[in-house]
Amino acid sequence: MATGSLLTESTPLLGPHGARDEISPEPQGLHLPTASPRPSDCSSHRVRLPTADSDCSPEPKKRYSARGASETGWAAKRPGEKKGWQAWGLERLKKGSRSMAQVSENYSLGKPHCRMDTNEDGIRVLADYDVQKMTTMRVFFVATGTVLESPILWIETAVIAAIYWAVFVLLMYVRWDGFSEFVGSDTDVRAFISMFSTLIGLLLSFYTSLNISRWWSLRTTGVEGISQGASKLIILLSQGVTRDSEILDAVRRYAVGSLMLVFHKDQEDVKQLDHLVEQQLLTQNEADQLGKAGDSRCYPEALWVWLAHIVNQCNQAGLCKGPPHYCALLAAVDEGRSGAATMKTYMETPIPMGYVHLLGLMVKLHNVILALLMALVSVKHAGHQNTVAIFRAMFRCFFMPFLYNAILVINDELTDPFGTDVSDFPAHLLYQSLSDDVTSFINMGNNLPEWIENLDLKKEGA
Repeated sequence: MATGSLLTESTPLLGPHGARDEISPEPQGLHLPTASPRPSDCSSHRVRLPTADSDCSPEPKKRYSARGASETGWAAKRPGEKKGWQAWGLERLKKGSRSMAQVSENYSLGKPHCRMDTNEDGIRVLADYDVQKMTTMRVFFVATGTVLESPILWIETAVIAAIYWAVFVLLMYVRWDGFSEFVGSDTDVRAFISMFSTLIGLLLSFYTSLNISRWWSLRTTGVEGISQGASKLIILLSQGVTRDSEILDAVRRYAVGSLMLVFHKDQEDVKQLDHLVEQQLLTQNEADQLGKAGDSRCYPEALWVWLAHIVNQCNQAGLCKGPPHYCALLAAVDEGRSGAATMKTYMETPIPMGYVHLLGLMVKLHNVILALLMALVSVKHAGHQNTVAIFRAMFRCFFMPFLYNAILVINDELTDPFGTDVSDFPAHLLYQSLSDDVTSFINMGNNLPEWIENLDLKKEGA
Protein backbone atom coordinates (compact mmCIF):
# COMPACT_ATOMS: atom_id res chain seq x y z
CA MET A 1 0.00 0.00 0.00
CA ALA A 2 1.49 3.35 -0.97
CA THR A 3 2.43 5.90 1.62
CA GLY A 4 -0.31 8.36 2.39
CA SER A 5 -3.19 6.22 1.11
CA LEU A 6 -6.33 5.81 3.22
CA LEU A 7 -7.41 2.51 4.76
CA THR A 8 -10.56 1.22 3.12
CA GLU A 9 -13.02 -1.56 3.84
CA SER A 10 -11.17 -4.00 1.63
CA THR A 11 -7.76 -3.43 3.23
CA PRO A 12 -6.86 -6.66 5.08
CA LEU A 13 -5.09 -6.52 8.47
CA LEU A 14 -3.40 -9.20 10.47
CA GLY A 15 -5.42 -10.34 13.45
CA PRO A 16 -4.05 -10.89 16.94
CA HIS A 17 -2.84 -14.42 16.03
CA GLY A 18 -1.74 -13.87 12.44
CA ALA A 19 -5.20 -14.35 10.84
CA ARG A 20 -6.44 -11.77 8.36
CA ASP A 21 -9.37 -9.80 9.79
CA GLU A 22 -11.70 -7.45 7.96
CA ILE A 23 -11.96 -4.05 9.59
CA SER A 24 -15.31 -2.39 9.86
CA PRO A 25 -16.12 0.53 7.53
CA GLU A 26 -14.67 3.80 8.75
CA PRO A 27 -17.16 6.40 9.92
CA GLN A 28 -17.34 9.39 7.70
CA GLY A 29 -17.35 12.97 8.81
CA LEU A 30 -15.04 13.09 11.85
CA HIS A 31 -11.50 14.28 11.32
CA LEU A 32 -8.68 15.45 13.54
CA PRO A 33 -8.45 19.25 13.79
CA THR A 34 -5.95 20.82 11.42
CA ALA A 35 -5.49 24.19 13.09
CA SER A 36 -1.75 23.76 13.60
CA PRO A 37 -0.44 21.29 11.05
CA ARG A 38 3.09 19.95 11.47
CA PRO A 39 5.48 19.93 8.53
CA SER A 40 6.17 16.21 8.52
CA ASP A 41 5.72 13.24 6.31
CA CYS A 42 2.69 12.20 8.32
CA SER A 43 0.73 15.34 7.35
CA SER A 44 -0.50 13.63 4.20
CA HIS A 45 -2.20 10.88 6.19
CA ARG A 46 -5.89 11.31 6.84
CA VAL A 47 -6.56 9.78 10.26
CA ARG A 48 -10.19 9.30 11.16
CA LEU A 49 -11.73 8.91 14.61
CA PRO A 50 -14.52 6.48 15.42
CA THR A 51 -18.00 7.65 16.19
CA ALA A 52 -19.27 8.08 19.70
CA ASP A 53 -21.42 4.97 19.61
CA SER A 54 -18.65 2.69 18.37
CA ASP A 55 -16.86 0.27 20.72
CA CYS A 56 -13.29 1.45 21.18
CA SER A 57 -12.32 -1.04 23.87
CA PRO A 58 -9.40 -3.24 22.81
CA GLU A 59 -9.92 -6.92 22.46
CA PRO A 60 -8.61 -8.67 25.58
CA LYS A 61 -5.38 -10.51 24.94
CA LYS A 62 -5.51 -14.26 25.23
CA ARG A 63 -2.81 -16.72 26.10
CA TYR A 64 -2.74 -20.37 25.20
CA SER A 65 -1.63 -23.12 27.50
CA ALA A 66 0.16 -26.31 26.49
CA ARG A 67 -3.21 -28.08 26.38
CA GLY A 68 -4.52 -25.67 23.75
CA ALA A 69 -7.12 -23.96 25.93
CA SER A 70 -7.17 -20.17 25.71
CA GLU A 71 -7.10 -18.14 28.89
CA THR A 72 -8.09 -14.52 29.22
CA GLY A 73 -5.29 -12.29 30.43
CA TRP A 74 -5.39 -10.72 33.88
CA ALA A 75 -6.03 -7.27 32.40
CA ALA A 76 -9.37 -8.37 30.96
CA LYS A 77 -10.73 -9.74 34.24
CA ARG A 78 -13.52 -7.86 35.91
CA PRO A 79 -12.64 -6.07 39.13
CA GLY A 80 -13.92 -7.76 42.26
CA GLU A 81 -17.04 -6.50 43.94
CA LYS A 82 -16.68 -4.19 46.91
CA LYS A 83 -16.80 -6.00 50.22
CA GLY A 84 -19.18 -5.00 52.92
CA TRP A 85 -18.23 -4.17 56.48
CA GLN A 86 -19.13 -7.66 57.65
CA ALA A 87 -16.95 -9.39 55.05
CA TRP A 88 -14.13 -6.95 55.74
CA GLY A 89 -14.34 -7.64 59.46
CA LEU A 90 -14.34 -11.41 58.97
CA GLU A 91 -11.28 -11.15 56.74
CA ARG A 92 -9.45 -9.06 59.32
CA LEU A 93 -10.44 -11.49 62.05
CA LYS A 94 -9.06 -14.45 60.11
CA LYS A 95 -5.87 -12.58 59.37
CA GLY A 96 -5.43 -11.68 63.01
CA SER A 97 -6.09 -15.28 64.03
CA ARG A 98 -3.38 -16.50 61.67
CA SER A 99 -0.96 -13.87 62.98
CA MET A 100 -1.61 -14.88 66.58
CA ALA A 101 -1.08 -18.54 65.68
CA GLN A 102 2.26 -17.64 64.09
CA VAL A 103 3.29 -15.58 67.12
CA SER A 104 2.31 -18.41 69.44
CA GLU A 105 4.41 -20.83 67.41
CA ASN A 106 7.43 -18.51 67.54
CA TYR A 107 7.31 -18.37 71.35
CA SER A 108 6.24 -21.97 71.91
CA LEU A 109 8.55 -24.15 73.98
CA GLY A 110 6.76 -27.28 72.86
CA LYS A 111 8.08 -27.18 69.31
CA PRO A 112 11.84 -27.53 68.79
CA HIS A 113 13.82 -24.65 67.40
CA CYS A 114 15.92 -26.88 65.14
CA ARG A 115 16.00 -30.24 63.42
CA MET A 116 18.94 -32.56 63.97
CA ASP A 117 20.18 -35.27 61.62
CA THR A 118 22.02 -38.43 62.61
CA ASN A 119 24.28 -40.09 60.05
CA GLU A 120 25.23 -43.74 59.70
CA ASP A 121 28.05 -43.29 62.25
CA GLY A 122 25.69 -41.93 64.92
CA ILE A 123 26.98 -38.35 64.64
CA ARG A 124 24.31 -35.67 65.14
CA VAL A 125 24.57 -32.41 63.20
CA LEU A 126 22.25 -29.48 62.68
CA ALA A 127 19.99 -30.00 59.65
CA ASP A 128 17.70 -26.96 59.85
CA TYR A 129 16.46 -24.35 62.32
CA ASP A 130 13.68 -21.81 62.77
CA VAL A 131 15.05 -18.30 62.22
CA GLN A 132 12.04 -16.59 63.78
CA LYS A 133 12.59 -18.33 67.11
CA MET A 134 16.09 -16.84 67.16
CA THR A 135 14.66 -13.30 66.95
CA THR A 136 12.31 -13.55 69.95
CA MET A 137 12.71 -14.07 73.69
CA ARG A 138 12.57 -17.76 72.87
CA VAL A 139 16.29 -17.44 72.18
CA PHE A 140 16.98 -17.63 75.94
CA PHE A 141 15.78 -21.25 75.85
CA VAL A 142 17.93 -22.30 72.89
CA ALA A 143 21.07 -24.35 73.45
CA THR A 144 21.02 -27.34 71.09
CA GLY A 145 23.12 -26.72 68.00
CA THR A 146 24.65 -23.50 69.35
CA VAL A 147 28.08 -22.49 70.62
CA LEU A 148 26.80 -23.03 74.15
CA GLU A 149 27.38 -26.75 73.65
CA SER A 150 31.10 -26.24 73.11
CA PRO A 151 33.17 -27.56 76.05
CA ILE A 152 36.09 -25.30 75.05
CA LEU A 153 33.96 -22.22 75.65
CA TRP A 154 33.06 -23.26 79.19
CA ILE A 155 36.63 -24.32 80.01
CA GLU A 156 37.92 -20.90 78.95
CA THR A 157 35.22 -19.21 81.01
CA ALA A 158 36.13 -21.32 84.02
CA VAL A 159 39.79 -20.28 83.71
CA ILE A 160 38.81 -16.59 83.71
CA ALA A 161 36.57 -17.17 86.72
CA ALA A 162 39.39 -18.90 88.57
CA ILE A 163 41.76 -15.98 87.92
CA TYR A 164 39.17 -13.43 89.00
CA TRP A 165 38.19 -15.14 92.23
CA ALA A 166 41.78 -16.01 93.18
CA VAL A 167 42.90 -12.38 92.83
CA PHE A 168 39.74 -11.10 94.52
CA VAL A 169 40.10 -13.34 97.60
CA LEU A 170 43.83 -12.65 97.90
CA LEU A 171 43.44 -8.86 97.70
CA MET A 172 40.53 -8.87 100.12
CA TYR A 173 42.85 -10.58 102.63
CA VAL A 174 45.86 -8.27 102.11
CA ARG A 175 43.93 -5.08 101.38
CA TRP A 176 45.93 -2.12 102.70
CA ASP A 177 45.21 1.51 103.45
CA GLY A 178 45.12 3.66 100.34
CA PHE A 179 44.11 0.72 98.13
CA SER A 180 41.45 2.79 96.37
CA GLU A 181 44.03 5.41 95.37
CA PHE A 182 46.33 2.61 94.16
CA VAL A 183 43.62 1.20 91.82
CA GLY A 184 42.53 4.58 90.54
CA SER A 185 39.18 5.61 89.12
CA ASP A 186 36.90 3.33 87.14
CA THR A 187 37.13 5.71 84.19
CA ASP A 188 40.89 5.18 83.89
CA VAL A 189 40.46 1.41 84.06
CA ARG A 190 37.76 1.41 81.37
CA ALA A 191 39.90 3.62 79.10
CA PHE A 192 42.80 1.17 79.40
CA ILE A 193 40.57 -1.81 78.59
CA SER A 194 38.89 0.00 75.68
CA MET A 195 42.25 0.18 73.92
CA PHE A 196 42.27 -3.62 73.69
CA SER A 197 38.55 -4.01 73.04
CA THR A 198 38.48 -1.71 70.01
CA LEU A 199 41.40 -3.41 68.25
CA ILE A 200 40.15 -6.91 69.07
CA GLY A 201 36.68 -6.03 67.79
CA LEU A 202 38.10 -4.97 64.42
CA LEU A 203 40.29 -8.07 64.09
CA LEU A 204 37.47 -10.42 65.08
CA SER A 205 35.06 -8.78 62.64
CA PHE A 206 37.45 -9.21 59.72
CA TYR A 207 38.32 -12.77 60.77
CA THR A 208 34.65 -13.74 61.04
CA SER A 209 33.83 -12.16 57.69
CA LEU A 210 36.59 -14.18 56.00
CA ASN A 211 35.46 -17.46 57.53
CA ILE A 212 31.80 -16.93 56.69
CA SER A 213 32.77 -16.12 53.10
CA ARG A 214 34.84 -19.31 52.92
CA TRP A 215 32.03 -21.34 54.49
CA TRP A 216 29.48 -19.97 52.01
CA SER A 217 31.75 -20.70 49.03
CA LEU A 218 32.33 -24.26 50.23
CA ARG A 219 28.58 -24.82 50.28
CA THR A 220 27.48 -22.96 47.15
CA THR A 221 30.51 -23.55 44.91
CA GLY A 222 31.99 -26.75 46.30
CA VAL A 223 29.13 -28.99 47.40
CA GLU A 224 26.67 -27.45 44.99
CA GLY A 225 29.21 -27.69 42.16
CA ILE A 226 29.28 -31.47 42.50
CA SER A 227 25.49 -31.59 42.68
CA GLN A 228 24.97 -29.35 39.65
CA GLY A 229 27.61 -31.16 37.61
CA ALA A 230 25.99 -34.54 38.27
CA SER A 231 22.48 -33.18 37.55
CA LYS A 232 23.47 -31.59 34.24
CA LEU A 233 25.42 -34.65 33.15
CA ILE A 234 22.60 -37.05 33.92
CA ILE A 235 20.08 -34.92 32.01
CA LEU A 236 22.31 -34.56 28.96
CA LEU A 237 23.17 -38.25 28.91
CA SER A 238 19.70 -39.65 29.57
CA GLN A 239 17.85 -37.34 27.19
CA GLY A 240 20.32 -37.01 24.36
CA VAL A 241 22.85 -39.84 24.43
CA THR A 242 21.87 -43.10 26.08
CA ARG A 243 19.40 -44.64 28.50
CA ASP A 244 21.80 -47.36 29.57
CA SER A 245 21.07 -48.01 33.25
CA GLU A 246 24.65 -48.96 34.09
CA ILE A 247 26.05 -45.70 32.72
CA LEU A 248 23.40 -43.54 34.38
CA ASP A 249 23.82 -45.30 37.72
CA ALA A 250 27.59 -44.82 37.47
CA VAL A 251 27.04 -41.05 37.32
CA ARG A 252 25.01 -41.22 40.53
CA ARG A 253 27.49 -43.46 42.36
CA TYR A 254 30.60 -41.54 41.39
CA ALA A 255 29.05 -38.13 42.19
CA VAL A 256 27.86 -39.20 45.65
CA GLY A 257 31.19 -40.97 46.23
CA SER A 258 33.11 -37.82 45.32
CA LEU A 259 31.15 -35.82 47.88
CA MET A 260 31.45 -38.51 50.54
CA LEU A 261 35.22 -38.66 50.17
CA VAL A 262 35.43 -34.96 51.05
CA PHE A 263 33.64 -35.59 54.36
CA HIS A 264 35.94 -38.54 55.14
CA LYS A 265 39.15 -36.75 54.18
CA ASP A 266 40.63 -37.13 57.69
CA GLN A 267 40.41 -40.93 57.64
CA GLU A 268 43.10 -43.25 56.36
CA ASP A 269 43.19 -44.01 52.64
CA VAL A 270 42.08 -47.61 53.02
CA LYS A 271 39.22 -46.71 55.35
CA GLN A 272 37.91 -44.11 52.89
CA LEU A 273 37.73 -46.67 50.08
CA ASP A 274 36.28 -49.37 52.34
CA HIS A 275 33.55 -47.00 53.43
CA LEU A 276 32.51 -46.34 49.81
CA VAL A 277 32.43 -50.07 49.15
CA GLU A 278 30.22 -50.61 52.22
CA GLN A 279 27.83 -47.92 50.98
CA GLN A 280 27.70 -49.68 47.58
CA LEU A 281 29.01 -46.59 45.82
CA LEU A 282 32.08 -48.43 44.50
CA THR A 283 32.77 -52.03 43.70
CA GLN A 284 35.88 -53.64 45.10
CA ASN A 285 37.57 -53.43 41.70
CA GLU A 286 36.70 -49.73 41.39
CA ALA A 287 38.08 -49.10 44.90
CA ASP A 288 41.32 -50.86 44.01
CA GLN A 289 41.70 -48.81 40.83
CA LEU A 290 40.93 -45.55 42.68
CA GLY A 291 43.56 -46.43 45.27
CA LYS A 292 46.19 -46.28 42.54
CA ALA A 293 45.69 -42.50 42.39
CA GLY A 294 48.15 -42.32 45.27
CA ASP A 295 47.23 -39.31 47.40
CA SER A 296 43.78 -39.67 49.00
CA ARG A 297 43.23 -35.93 48.58
CA CYS A 298 42.94 -36.58 44.83
CA TYR A 299 40.18 -39.19 45.19
CA PRO A 300 37.17 -36.79 44.92
CA GLU A 301 38.46 -35.34 41.62
CA ALA A 302 39.73 -38.64 40.23
CA LEU A 303 36.22 -40.12 40.09
CA TRP A 304 35.21 -37.46 37.54
CA VAL A 305 37.97 -38.71 35.22
CA TRP A 306 36.00 -41.94 34.84
CA LEU A 307 32.88 -39.97 33.97
CA ALA A 308 34.83 -37.96 31.38
CA HIS A 309 35.99 -41.26 29.86
CA ILE A 310 32.37 -42.45 29.63
CA VAL A 311 31.46 -39.26 27.77
CA ASN A 312 34.40 -39.75 25.42
CA GLN A 313 33.31 -43.33 24.67
CA CYS A 314 29.80 -42.11 23.87
CA ASN A 315 31.22 -39.54 21.48
CA GLN A 316 33.40 -42.09 19.72
CA ALA A 317 30.37 -44.37 19.36
CA GLY A 318 28.54 -41.57 17.51
CA LEU A 319 25.94 -41.06 20.25
CA CYS A 320 26.72 -37.34 20.70
CA LYS A 321 24.95 -34.87 18.41
CA GLY A 322 28.03 -33.04 17.21
CA PRO A 323 30.87 -31.09 18.89
CA PRO A 324 28.60 -28.64 20.81
CA HIS A 325 26.78 -31.56 22.45
CA TYR A 326 30.07 -33.24 23.28
CA CYS A 327 31.47 -30.03 24.77
CA ALA A 328 28.34 -29.57 26.90
CA LEU A 329 28.79 -33.06 28.34
CA LEU A 330 32.44 -32.39 29.17
CA ALA A 331 31.50 -29.02 30.70
CA ALA A 332 29.08 -30.79 33.07
CA VAL A 333 31.85 -33.20 34.06
CA ASP A 334 34.25 -30.32 34.62
CA GLU A 335 31.72 -28.48 36.78
CA GLY A 336 31.51 -31.45 39.14
CA ARG A 337 35.30 -31.81 39.21
CA SER A 338 35.66 -28.07 39.88
CA GLY A 339 33.35 -28.38 42.88
CA ALA A 340 35.60 -31.06 44.38
CA ALA A 341 38.69 -28.99 43.52
CA THR A 342 37.21 -25.93 45.24
CA MET A 343 36.68 -27.82 48.50
CA LYS A 344 40.18 -29.27 48.31
CA THR A 345 41.71 -25.84 47.75
CA TYR A 346 39.90 -24.21 50.67
CA MET A 347 40.78 -27.06 53.02
CA GLU A 348 44.46 -26.91 52.07
CA THR A 349 44.65 -23.10 52.23
CA PRO A 350 43.57 -21.87 55.67
CA ILE A 351 43.75 -18.27 56.83
CA PRO A 352 47.42 -17.38 57.49
CA MET A 353 48.62 -18.72 60.81
CA GLY A 354 50.29 -15.43 61.76
CA TYR A 355 46.97 -13.59 61.68
CA VAL A 356 45.12 -16.28 63.64
CA HIS A 357 47.92 -16.50 66.22
CA LEU A 358 48.00 -12.73 66.75
CA LEU A 359 44.24 -12.58 67.11
CA GLY A 360 44.11 -15.47 69.57
CA LEU A 361 47.00 -14.05 71.60
CA MET A 362 45.36 -10.64 71.89
CA VAL A 363 42.01 -12.12 72.90
CA LYS A 364 43.54 -14.26 75.65
CA LEU A 365 45.76 -11.41 76.86
CA HIS A 366 42.74 -9.12 76.98
CA ASN A 367 40.73 -11.68 78.95
CA VAL A 368 43.46 -12.21 81.58
CA ILE A 369 44.16 -8.49 82.03
CA LEU A 370 40.44 -7.78 82.26
CA ALA A 371 40.01 -10.43 84.97
CA LEU A 372 42.88 -8.93 86.99
CA LEU A 373 41.69 -5.34 86.69
CA MET A 374 38.05 -6.19 87.44
CA ALA A 375 39.20 -8.09 90.53
CA LEU A 376 41.05 -4.94 91.67
CA VAL A 377 38.01 -2.76 91.00
CA SER A 378 35.72 -5.19 92.83
CA VAL A 379 37.98 -5.17 95.92
CA LYS A 380 38.04 -1.38 95.85
CA HIS A 381 34.23 -1.16 95.77
CA ALA A 382 33.92 -3.91 98.39
CA GLY A 383 35.70 -1.63 100.84
CA HIS A 384 32.99 0.97 100.26
CA GLN A 385 30.23 -1.71 100.25
CA ASN A 386 29.10 -0.62 96.77
CA THR A 387 27.22 -3.75 95.67
CA VAL A 388 26.07 -2.38 92.30
CA ALA A 389 29.61 -1.42 91.30
CA ILE A 390 30.88 -4.88 92.30
CA PHE A 391 28.20 -6.55 90.19
CA ARG A 392 29.02 -4.27 87.26
CA ALA A 393 32.70 -5.18 87.44
CA MET A 394 31.94 -8.92 87.69
CA PHE A 395 29.58 -8.78 84.72
CA ARG A 396 32.18 -7.03 82.59
CA CYS A 397 34.81 -9.52 83.68
CA PHE A 398 32.79 -12.55 82.55
CA PHE A 399 30.69 -11.21 79.66
CA MET A 400 33.39 -9.78 77.38
CA PRO A 401 35.74 -12.79 77.57
CA PHE A 402 32.76 -15.11 77.08
CA LEU A 403 31.74 -13.19 73.95
CA TYR A 404 35.22 -13.11 72.44
CA ASN A 405 35.83 -16.79 73.16
CA ALA A 406 32.45 -17.71 71.64
CA ILE A 407 33.33 -15.87 68.42
CA LEU A 408 36.65 -17.71 68.25
CA VAL A 409 34.93 -21.07 68.74
CA ILE A 410 32.37 -20.29 66.02
CA ASN A 411 35.15 -19.34 63.61
CA ASP A 412 36.94 -22.57 64.39
CA GLU A 413 33.83 -24.53 63.40
CA LEU A 414 33.36 -22.48 60.23
CA THR A 415 36.92 -23.17 59.09
CA ASP A 416 36.20 -26.86 58.41
CA PRO A 417 32.47 -27.63 57.98
CA PHE A 418 33.21 -31.21 56.87
CA GLY A 419 33.95 -32.51 60.35
CA THR A 420 31.79 -33.86 63.17
CA ASP A 421 30.83 -30.59 64.90
CA VAL A 422 27.14 -30.04 65.48
CA SER A 423 27.13 -26.98 63.18
CA ASP A 424 28.93 -28.69 60.26
CA PHE A 425 27.28 -29.50 56.96
CA PRO A 426 24.69 -32.30 57.28
CA ALA A 427 26.61 -34.89 55.29
CA HIS A 428 23.91 -37.56 55.47
CA LEU A 429 21.25 -35.21 54.09
CA LEU A 430 23.54 -33.95 51.33
CA TYR A 431 24.30 -37.51 50.19
CA GLN A 432 20.63 -38.39 50.14
CA SER A 433 19.61 -35.18 48.39
CA LEU A 434 22.19 -35.65 45.62
CA SER A 435 21.25 -39.30 45.11
CA ASP A 436 17.52 -38.48 45.05
CA ASP A 437 17.98 -35.64 42.56
CA VAL A 438 19.91 -37.75 40.07
CA THR A 439 17.53 -40.69 40.47
CA SER A 440 14.48 -38.48 39.95
CA PHE A 441 15.94 -37.11 36.70
CA ILE A 442 16.42 -40.63 35.42
CA ASN A 443 12.89 -41.65 36.42
CA MET A 444 11.31 -38.57 34.84
CA GLY A 445 12.76 -39.63 31.51
CA ASN A 446 10.66 -42.78 31.79
CA ASN A 447 7.50 -40.98 32.93
CA LEU A 448 6.77 -38.31 30.36
CA PRO A 449 3.36 -36.62 30.02
CA GLU A 450 1.19 -38.03 27.26
CA TRP A 451 1.28 -34.89 25.13
CA ILE A 452 5.12 -34.86 25.21
CA GLU A 453 5.28 -38.53 24.21
CA ASN A 454 2.93 -37.81 21.29
CA LEU A 455 5.00 -34.90 19.97
CA ASP A 456 6.02 -35.41 16.35
CA LEU A 457 8.01 -32.30 15.50
CA LYS A 458 9.56 -33.90 12.40
CA LYS A 459 6.13 -34.39 10.89
CA GLU A 460 5.10 -30.80 11.72
CA GLY A 461 8.31 -29.44 10.24
CA ALA A 462 7.70 -31.30 7.02
